[in-house]
Amino acid sequence: MKIFQPMLFVGLGGTGGLVGAELERKLRAELCGPDGVALSHLGGHAPYQLPDCLQFVYADYSESDLQRLPQFNVDPSLRAAYARTSRATHNLLPNFDSSPEVTKMLRASLRDEVSDWLPPRTDEPKVTPLHNGAGQLPTVGRAALFATLRHSLAPVLEPLLQAIDAIARSAGELAELGGGKATGCDVFVAFSVAGGTGAGIFLDYLHLINYAFQLRRFDGVKIYPLVVMPSSFSASGGGGREAELNAARALVDLFRLVDGQNAPTEGEEIGDLDHSPGIGIRYPGMTPIRLRTGILPTAFLFSPTAGIRQDDLRRSIVSLVMSLVGTELGDGRSRGRATAADDDFQTFAASFINRGVQRSAVSPTGIGRQGVSTSLVASMTAPMDQLADLVAGRLLRKAVTDLVERPRATLRESAVPMIRQLFTDAQLEELWERKQLDVPEPDPLPRGSKAIEQALAERSADMQRLLSDLQFKADRQAASMADRFSPRPAIDKLLQTVDPFLAERVVRGVPGSDERIARLGFLGMLNSRAGAPPRPQGVTEQPPKNPRIKGRLAGMSPARWGDDDVQDALRAQDRWYQWRSRTVWHEAWREQQQRWQSHADTAGTDLGRLVNAFRKHSDQERKVSAQKGLELYEDRTGISYLLPPQRTLNHFYEDLVTRLIRREGLREHDDEAALLLKMIDGDTWRQVHTLSRRSPDSAVAVVKAQLEGRITRLFAESGEQLEERPLLPPMGTLLAAAAGDADAADQVSKEALDLFGRKLTGLLPVGFTPEGTGPLRVLITHPRVQAVDEVKEYLGKTLRLPADAKNSVDYRGVESDSITVVLFRSEMSLTQVPEARKVLRQWARAKESEQAQDVLRWRQRLGYRDSWMVSSEEDRRTILHRLLCCMWNGQVDVVDGDPASPDRVRLRLFPETGPSVPGVRLRLGDFPGGVSSWAELLRAYERWTVLDDERTVEDYCQGLMSAQPLGLARTGSEPHPLFVELVEKIAPHQLELLAERRERGGERVEGWVRPLWEFWAETLPAALDAEFGDQRAVQPTLRTLLEHVRGGTPKPRAHKEFPEPRRPVADDDDWGTSPGASSGYAASPSGSGGGGGGAAYRDREPYPEPERAPRRGHEPYPGSEPAARPEREAYGEPYRDREEHADREPYPEPSARPDREPYRDRDRDRERAPYDPLAQDPDDDVSGGGSWRTTPQDRTDRPAPWDKDSRGRSTHRDDDHGDDDNGRYRRGFLDGDAE
Repeated sequence: MKIFQPMLFVGLGGTGGLVGAELERKLRAELCGPDGVALSHLGGHAPYQLPDCLQFVYADYSESDLQRLPQFNVDPSLRAAYARTSRATHNLLPNFDSSPEVTKMLRASLRDEVSDWLPPRTDEPKVTPLHNGAGQLPTVGRAALFATLRHSLAPVLEPLLQAIDAIARSAGELAELGGGKATGCDVFVAFSVAGGTGAGIFLDYLHLINYAFQLRRFDGVKIYPLVVMPSSFSASGGGGREAELNAARALVDLFRLVDGQNAPTEGEEIGDLDHSPGIGIRYPGMTPIRLRTGILPTAFLFSPTAGIRQDDLRRSIVSLVMSLVGTELGDGRSRGRATAADDDFQTFAASFINRGVQRSAVSPTGIGRQGVSTSLVASMTAPMDQLADLVAGRLLRKAVTDLVERPRATLRESAVPMIRQLFTDAQLEELWERKQLDVPEPDPLPRGSKAIEQALAERSADMQRLLSDLQFKADRQAASMADRFSPRPAIDKLLQTVDPFLAERVVRGVPGSDERIARLGFLGMLNSRAGAPPRPQGVTEQPPKNPRIKGRLAGMSPARWGDDDVQDALRAQDRWYQWRSRTVWHEAWREQQQRWQSHADTAGTDLGRLVNAFRKHSDQERKVSAQKGLELYEDRTGISYLLPPQRTLNHFYEDLVTRLIRREGLREHDDEAALLLKMIDGDTWRQVHTLSRRSPDSAVAVVKAQLEGRITRLFAESGEQLEERPLLPPMGTLLAAAAGDADAADQVSKEALDLFGRKLTGLLPVGFTPEGTGPLRVLITHPRVQAVDEVKEYLGKTLRLPADAKNSVDYRGVESDSITVVLFRSEMSLTQVPEARKVLRQWARAKESEQAQDVLRWRQRLGYRDSWMVSSEEDRRTILHRLLCCMWNGQVDVVDGDPASPDRVRLRLFPETGPSVPGVRLRLGDFPGGVSSWAELLRAYERWTVLDDERTVEDYCQGLMSAQPLGLARTGSEPHPLFVELVEKIAPHQLELLAERRERGGERVEGWVRPLWEFWAETLPAALDAEFGDQRAVQPTLRTLLEHVRGGTPKPRAHKEFPEPRRPVADDDDWGTSPGASSGYAASPSGSGGGGGGAAYRDREPYPEPERAPRRGHEPYPGSEPAARPEREAYGEPYRDREEHADREPYPEPSARPDREPYRDRDRDRERAPYDPLAQDPDDDVSGGGSWRTTPQDRTDRPAPWDKDSRGRSTHRDDDHGDDDNGRYRRGFLDGDAE
């Protein structure tokens, strides 16, 4: 595999860590080879060390999950190599044990930064201990991160900057790996939106990753979030209702960020850092951090298809990343002119993902833009690692069983010499020899009985004297030997020449051996030297008595020293002296036993631990290998393994062992034991002996890894005989042979070629396609071969590609032994992705009927007051503009209720009338006290687009969102009376009514009033001022068009001074959760309903707030003056003076307009009294007569929320803008119907 551009992978939470671990494993297998040394030529790389251009950073609150990362689960000798490219963010947790402690500190210390998104203490969940995670609550996760960053961003930035610095220095390595000049960097951020950690901190990490690259002035960066959806998890494994609620808000926040990247808005002025255009996050002591434009073009959503498992979905994500980083940019053979455009991109990933894609366009529903991407990846690989693992495990099991249980012939002859050598190497040679002091012989030799008897007596006395001398010497030598005693090096030296199974018998003894020393072994001999030596037969404690020496020939000849009786006496003395000398040595060694015994026991235990580890592996291998074999041959979705052509793994194993024995130069009748001893040398045995003291299982893994490396190399080697083909032919050879290459066909068997074709045909099962309705693109990477065109044709015919991807397939040859199919669907909004709609539907249900465990306010990142499901303020302005265009054309019918406040309306797709014209019915609900239900039009539209599962919803929305006034490019058309009624009568009256009721109800109704006020005072004016997309329009906006068709000249809009709605303040002090002057999330033009009017309103004069007494925690608006009673003409100067249009022809009667459905105006001819809200009682009909009067049985008999006793407790909730039971109509889950 080659690497063409640098890559930074950031794994957030448990899911991000698992994806990163799998990616590290795959990259090491491809780049480092089976034995880990393939990159050793790159500046002396250590085994299994990845190049510095590939970096990994992990962040998680759970220390147990971090400890499962690869760098903490490998042999300690490899950890430095792993740590060079992998970094875990350990100090991400604040110094608090529980989440309430964290939030208490934030409310006190970071009031401005957290006031917008940190909910108040009421019903706050308690997560403890935090080191186990965020309790599946994203707001808790984000709060913990802010607590960690309250003094500095260093805990997050340090590992990121270290990784970026390593990437910046890796240009030389990148060139050797196949890449050219580093012109950019692909950043992949993996997390799930189901949990609390990843879903809580991903938004901050996206900004901080961008900030880290900015600090290093690193250009050409693209960030690609890899988002695992909640359907990937079982209910018991992190999925279910809580996961879907987390995902709903996470997806909305993520893709609002993406939309801001694809369609940025820049103001004309600069300087206000806290409120400049664009989304940004403010951290303590810093100006808001914002993403560089275009750095985050899209995010990938991964949902499982039928039959796919969690681990297979992670492998699918890994295959996507490897395909993008391992494919060369600008492969001119692929797509001709289309590929020449690759030069406009920094990396292949940027080229494939962003080339020819339009993500800035508004979505068909008008909600959001088209920045959503979904992906699935299918790959076919030869599972060499898994096969080598199975074969090596079985070979090791059989070899160990034979070596442990079978008698060893070498022990009969070599056991004693090896034991003696152990004594020597352990600095105990004197103890082995137990030398005695030499006894001087008489000189000259005595003759005669008396002389000889005297000499024997003197000799016995000398022996006793020498034993006393020996005692002193032995004591000194034993003490010295006990100090020097070091059995471990001695055993290590022994392992240089023998295996540990034979060494264990030498050390511990060979039971049943005829040889005493071999039976005792090294440790037994040490203990024997500490006991009393066996007394020879006939030897007593006292020296032997000297016999009477007689002369020869009856005394005729004097006795000589060499006579038999003299020699018998000398031998008796020698036996006694030898036994007594050994006794002295043994006693001296026993005196030191406390000093040497523990070392001896430890040495024996170490060796026994190693041998027992191999025995344990042998005992477990059969069961483990059976399970692995089943998994290998199991049918999987998205992952296909090209297995050996042999019928079973048993046959494959036998063929491999036979070929391996020949390759190692062994005899044909040799078995696995001989093969193991041949393949594993003494240095390895010594290494694993040392390693076994810390981790016996790791010691076994080292031996097994060496076997796997040799076996993997054998897979692709041809046999020594001509007819012996590779056991596992390379994928490139099989692909070339299948495409018609005759030379390649000679190198593979027919069985292997047939198996390859079947596997490739079944690689993409039916229904294997990414979710959504956007255009589908396909990237197919395959091993680089010579016959490029033939391979493309073969793959195109064999792979069952989705029907909508036939004309958008990109074939790329890569240096990899796999075939990967990347299915990539883009240019979608959230409502076009089924699972996204599903989780948003779950959120809507929870908002309608929140359960105690839902704690919805703790499942967001940016604002707990946002009551809108998915739309932003900009979206609502756009949608309302189009719906007003429909209303202008008469395409809006009041189905039920009064036109001033209808219960249900019908939006027709075309101006024609009649039951056959397609349309959408929306239920707006029932409002008390004269409040118009038109304010619910956008909310009803949003709910319909998200919750309706009809496939035609998108088509209906496209029809509505393309509406514009009839005749716009010519002379214009007359507006429908309902449009004029809404704009000139209903809207001004609603502003007057809301302003009055806010003054009467005070703070207790503010949460109920605010969303209504935002519709009438902000969204509706902005929609009227939105420009048409048609360049030929006679007037740019609906406001100016209305004046134009009346024959007047559009005038600048007058801004009437209405009081700005106040943010509610809770009954008790919320300790900083009310919005302050600045917030943790900077102002955005596409902010949600809880905020201001966005960019569309920044150039307008604010509505001044009436003067009121300051409240605790709520400062009065500066410059507030008592506002005059608003007048009807609040919606524009052109509508104030009707007399200047008195000569204008009135609107025709409905009967005179056959192309429009009649509009009922019951009070058209009745003189209307001027509106005086101050003279009215709250319980009276506030409509003032006219076309917006409500029916008594529907509305006026029911009290409005502001009509409660001022002493009563308000039922509004300040976190949802009035989504409560304050008299507002509570709709069902699906209040819109397409007709």
